[in-house]
Amino acid sequence: MELATLASTIGILLYAFAGILFGKAFYARDPQSTKYASVSLTLAILVHLFVLISDSNLHQNEQLSLTFVAALLAWLITITMFVANRFIRNLVFLPIVCFFSALFVLLHQLFPAHTGINMQMSFGLVSHILLSLLAFGVLGISTLYACQLSVINYQLKHKSKMMLHAGLPPLLSVESILYKLMTLGTVLLFIALLTGFIFVPNMFADGYAHKTILSSLALLIFIKALVLHKIKGLKARTAVVFNLIGIVLLGLGYFGSRVVREWILS
Repeated sequence: MELATLASTIGILLYAFAGILFGKAFYARDPQSTKYASVSLTLAILVHLFVLISDSNLHQNEQLSLTFVAALLAWLITITMFVANRFIRNLVFLPIVCFFSALFVLLHQLFPAHTGINMQMSFGLVSHILLSLLAFGVLGISTLYACQLSVINYQLKHKSKMMLHAGLPPLLSVESILYKLMTLGTVLLFIALLTGFIFVPNMFADGYAHKTILSSLALLIFIKALVLHKIKGLKARTAVVFNLIGIVLLGLGYFGSRVVREWILS
């Protein structure tokens, strides 16, 4: 337990340090800061993974608590954005991702709830839950890209000097990745709901109804966004709105009742 606490503390500090350095690299155009930030973030990701594995081994029958899921999704989003930065610069949001990951590791340390999936669940039900989490992660990343697209579009319209900044990626590249992520996330969400209707006895029973309704609404939001983009294209601001509404609905569907049950009522 002490080792896990120490690892969590180290991870939080490494994430915070990386976030500060990435912010400095963006605003001060400091290559050295980027170098040290990358090293710090790499170490933070490894320590974060160690914390998740340690928690999984400690509670093998109860692995998907609210805080565990949040920490896992934060790790997935962080490593995805970090790897993506190698190909398309996204220094705008790397500091934000670092600080949010630090926050989720801290919450996991402070509120180690132990309720969720157990190993006796059927393969179909576990697949439904894992697909739902994966869809949430992918669509969360697409929301970050939508915000980045909006920032770049704003700078272009106002002919800002910031567009000369090396930390901002090309508009078309971000737009291409955004809609690929939205498409992938939407497909994953559709499959997740489909497996739910197949393997969950009653998707509209108590405890599932709000998840089903909100997830379905989120799916419709993302489908509508993709269709409108295909037909006539979406403005950057509109893409942000669709992504934010969709991810908030998904978040409420998955985390809403668990926040009340695990943090407020416990």
